[in-house]
Amino acid sequence: MEILIPILVLGSLGLLFGIGLAIASKTLGVKSDARVEAIHGLLPGSNCGTCGGAGCFGFAESVLSGKLPLEACRVSSEGTKKRIAAILGIEFEKKVKTVAVLHCNGGAKRVKDRTNYQGLKDCVLANLVLNGQKECTFGCLGFGTCARACPFGAITMSEENLPVIHYDKCTSCGKCVKACPKNLFSLMPAAESIYVACSSHDTGKDTIAVCPVGCIACGICTKVKNSPFYLKENLSYVDYEKTADKESMEEARNKCPTKCILKRR
Repeated sequence: MEILIPILVLGSLGLLFGIGLAIASKTLGVKSDARVEAIHGLLPGSNCGTCGGAGCFGFAESVLSGKLPLEACRVSSEGTKKRIAAILGIEFEKKVKTVAVLHCNGGAKRVKDRTNYQGLKDCVLANLVLNGQKECTFGCLGFGTCARACPFGAITMSEENLPVIHYDKCTSCGKCVKACPKNLFSLMPAAESIYVACSSHDTGKDTIAVCPVGCIACGICTKVKNSPFYLKENLSYVDYEKTADKESMEEARNKCPTKCILKRR
């Protein structure tokens, strides 16, 4: 009898606590939105974080709450985004597909080192020491920080220590753009193929003194008929929103005296 009473008391308390927790979970619990699970189920599950959310589930929550736009997910296909838009009850707006491109062609064989850098092989750290070890202070340092930052293995380093972009893997996530301390990457329309592989703002004389394939701001590319090229701060750029035929782009590329205008492969 002495043992039975404590057992009954403890059992009663357990039952009361259980009922209390059940009531609390119903009244205080956060209700989950089935749409979050539905959206998460459509995402690739790479959890790359390029969208700005905490992985794919974080993106699903953020896009549902309006904190992130649907196009923030660079990895999802157009079909997937259409299905997510249907869940959100919004109209899907097709965006221009882009790919990453490197605005430098001065590898180890073309641009020499001006200092003997002995630190960790990281572009960000090397850039802190006198703007890097290269004679061209605007060019690629060649330590592969961009390749390590790419979550999809779309960047490898060449024998000349220049990043090589594999466009079959590039999702235009923009990680390389953020990782490069020299701002050598940009996202260009995938429908275009010609770009300026230089980022030097030095005068033509100073640029050619350290890099044989740098832009010397001669302006020849801008003089081609229907040319989308323009000069700004001693550097040539392409205005991809300007109407230009493929022939004019090719002509400008062929006429470039330093061959700094390249074509994506």
